[in-house]
Amino acid sequence: MLAGGAGTRFWPASRRARPKPFVPLVGQRTLLADTLERLRLLAPAEHTTVVAAAVLARASRAALRAYPGTRLLLEPLARNTAAAIAWAAADALGRGHDGVLGVFPADHHIARPEAFAACVVRAARAAADGDRLVLLGIEPTRPDTGYGYLRLGRGVKAGGIRTVERFVEKPSLARARRFVSSGAYLWNSGMLVARPSLILEETRALAPEVWRALGPTLLRIAAGRSVPRQALARAWARTKPLSFDYAVLERSRRVSALPGRFAWSDLGSWDALGERLMRLDGNRVHCMPPPLLLEAERNVVWSSADRQVVLIGVRDLLVIQTTDALLVCANDRAQDVRKVVDAFTRQHREELV
Repeated sequence: MLAGGAGTRFWPASRRARPKPFVPLVGQRTLLADTLERLRLLAPAEHTTVVAAAVLARASRAALRAYPGTRLLLEPLARNTAAAIAWAAADALGRGHDGVLGVFPADHHIARPEAFAACVVRAARAAADGDRLVLLGIEPTRPDTGYGYLRLGRGVKAGGIRTVERFVEKPSLARARRFVSSGAYLWNSGMLVARPSLILEETRALAPEVWRALGPTLLRIAAGRSVPRQALARAWARTKPLSFDYAVLERSRRVSALPGRFAWSDLGSWDALGERLMRLDGNRVHCMPPPLLLEAERNVVWSSADRQVVLIGVRDLLVIQTTDALLVCANDRAQDVRKVVDAFTRQHREELV
């Protein structure tokens, strides 16, 4: 499981010391805990590994106390997902496990865990031969410009597996509409199932920007040999930060996809989260005490502070409150919330970042 990422679009709830996976955005549990609960349907805690940033060591260990046996790998520096996934694959091999490995972000929302688990089992069967990197794709329900898309090949293999011909990252609205109407595209969920040995093989062959710096260290780990923390940190520092999608999957000819028929969201911004919150008088809310809404419509109200929120005569707003900050933003500017973090960083307001 990948528990990295800054989650800057979820400021002020998500902060550097407690980013998005560690925040209870939808219900009472954090997104990380929700993900761990889903994975219990597939494997015991002893067969689960969480990859997180070293700066989140305290928060990660605290979160995993409820899941004893879960393995924790702490990245010395943030280097995106290519390095993190390759490390997890090498670690699995070094512990004698070359069965199917699932890669799951820790900050997604999936309302039907059983349907998700069934899809993963089907993908694992397809990946068991060690010849395919199998992505879980999601059948689009709308022309969303915030997601990446997978262009599918024409043939359907056993188990509903499809070849992936092309990756398209966050298309325009017009292109997204064409993609959805064509029926030839899936949303790229970022969830992957493959054998660890194949993940390393493809990383070595296709991602020289990662392998040159990290490869020798990964081979030691995969062979079950110990690597001093300082040596890992030096190799990590030399590694180019690239996503696994860009560094490996988009360059590989061994990528397939399984259409997933379950409700899914990567909760990329406050407006996307709003779709998952409770309805109240034409608004979406998650706060206690409940907000007082007078002639207010289509707003998203989220609060972790024990303070009354009142909205009068406003529409299409994000109203987000924590104990030390308040965000009020037009709903269609949700993607710009990350600029708040940039601005406070420039002002050296570290207590707000």
